Amino acid sequence: MNQRKRQVLDSALQLFIEKGFHETSIQDILDKALISKGTFYNYFSSKVECFTAIMEQTRYEASLLRHEMLLNQDNTDENLLLEQILVLMQINKKQNLASVFENIFQSNDKELRELLERYRLLEIEWVSNRFTDIFGEKVRPYTLELAILFFAMVHHLTYCHRLFYKDMIDPKKILRIALRNIKAIYPSMLENGEILITQDALQLVEEKKIYQSVTKSDLIEKVQGFLDQLKLDAANGVGAQFTESILDELQRNELRIAVIEALLKPFREAFANTPHAGENVELANLLWFYIKNAENN
Repeated sequence: MNQRKRQVLDSALQLFIEKGFHETSIQDILDKALISKGTFYNYFSSKVECFTAIMEQTRYEASLLRHEMLLNQDNTDENLLLEQILVLMQINKKQNLASVFENIFQSNDKELRELLERYRLLEIEWVSNRFTDIFGEKVRPYTLELAILFFAMVHHLTYCHRLFYKDMIDPKKILRIALRNIKAIYPSMLENGEILITQDALQLVEEKKIYQSVTKSDLIEKVQGFLDQLKLDAANGVGAQFTESILDELQRNELRIAVIEALLKPFREAFANTPHAGENVELANLLWFYIKNAENN
């Protein structure tokens, strides 16, 4: 993602927070981002597509951080799972996205509500997969329903605690209590075998198809393009070195997954708080999904 596009997204998000999504016009975004209408439509076909890009960038960042947290760690560590779940919550809080979500749900805009529901399903799917890591393969048929129950507990415990006590409870405490309850529930599910929402429902979530369609040649082209831009800008020598190292690894006949995994965190950190941060996060996230798919094939 180039710097100008990042500027448009940042301006749009600030306006969505301050004015509300529906109250913000495309002209408002043009004025704040100091761009022409043609520039906006070069990036996005509509205001909804602009908001979709904001949501995708948020998930890219969360996914990348979660991969990094799990690297060389025990994937059955329950505390690590809670820290990973917190990542997206913290990003949403940092960007003040809750106010935008509330504005959208109050508007009854079907298209936008479906968009938010899709991202909610992606988060449920991710937790469902991590529950399999935590509880074992025998629980896999039930983990989607368990993930749904988990988030229902988190949502309603948070809401009712604020309603009754007029204050916000530590999110991690809520997550820990919800996970404790899930651990008490799943043995009963295994015993009676009754389930309402099966793993087949995950076919409704399409993000996997997007990432599985990314080929090695696609990644090489994207990394090369990113590197060319860095050289053109004469920017971030350290970041360019990490980018070259990743490109070299991708161009090898045999993919060294462990080497790429070790490079990805410093690759991201090298571009933090730089004009290239947005594009770097997207690229690093694609690399994570590609190498994880390669491990499983």
